[in-house]
Amino acid sequence: MELTLTGRFIDAKEAERIGLVNRVVPHDELMKTARELASDIAKGPAIAIQLSKQAIRRGFLATDLATHAEYEFNTMLLAIATEDFKEGVRAFLEKREPQFKGR
Repeated sequence: MELTLTGRFIDAKEAERIGLVNRVVPHDELMKTARELASDIAKGPAIAIQLSKQAIRRGFLATDLATHAEYEFNTMLLAIATEDFKEGVRAFLEKREPQFKGR
């Protein structure tokens, strides 16, 4: 809000410090870093990622906390009913990388 209202410019390090960006990397490492992040996300449980994105977007539009909390709870119930959730738990207990299938 402060940046919007003041029009103040900040550099990349300040944006990172205040949490406006997740990380700052040298220009020549940008695409490598972006691809690594995309790969990490792509390896994750697709359904849970989709549900998380929907919940975050819906949170921006929420009119009250109780309604959004109920939505998140119902979303969690959908996520834990997936095969990927069960695989994630098994992989954690077996101390191995999960093999998500998007189901």
